[in-house]
Amino acid sequence: MRDNYFLLGKSQNDFLTPGKMSELHFWLLIEISPIHSEKIILALKDFLVLGFSRKEVCERHKISSGYFSGALGRFQRVNVTVIQLIPFYFQEKSSMHFSNAS
Repeated sequence: MRDNYFLLGKSQNDFLTPGKMSELHFWLLIEISPIHSEKIILALKDFLVLGFSRKEVCERHKISSGYFSGALGRFQRVNVTVIQLIPFYFQEKSSMHFSNAS
């Protein structure tokens, strides 16, 4: 039941860059993500926040690269969904501002 409006992560700008995410941003996204494994969460943090390579985080946390890639994809999907939600919050805030002004 998806239309083209909801396609996720197809442009290069939508992808997360290793080592460039703030720790607060990471933990907020984890909070709303479907990811619950402590090993995966810590591996994602090492990759996205601290900038370790995929190989390093998989070895360090004793997880397979396929398991890590799947979790990274789910995390990316949460990130893109949040980005797509932003206009709705700005629109709602603007509408509230104008309705309170009268």
